[in-house]
Amino acid sequence: ALLARGTEADGSEALDSPSLRVHPHVMAATYRKGAEYHVHKDSYNGTDNQRMLTILLYINDEWRPGDAGELRIHGTAVPLDGGKTASGGAAPDEGRFVDVAPLSGRLVMFRSRE
Repeated sequence: ALLARGTEADGSEALDSPSLRVHPHVMAATYRKGAEYHVHKDSYNGTDNQRMLTILLYINDEWRPGDAGELRIHGTAVPLDGGKTASGGAAPDEGRFVDVAPLSGRLVMFRSRE
């Protein structure tokens, strides 16, 4: 059922609340203050994972400017020879980026293989 009935600490029944069903391939994560990712791509050659789309939903009501935690999206650097890197694509240009603030309710989507 989509509703789960909880139990209070005193043994009385709690209000019905929706159960969360998540597909096994969905990654749901939370991060502590100060946690960070290093520059990376979600896919390096388009065949290393099944993910086609990355969707980020920010639900942190307490976030304020200065707290850090922004999503940094880098531009793409083209190798001097015009080819691709050993990892199967152009490297990120760490000098060109845009930061996306993790405002509560903000939804960010991008193709995982580009």
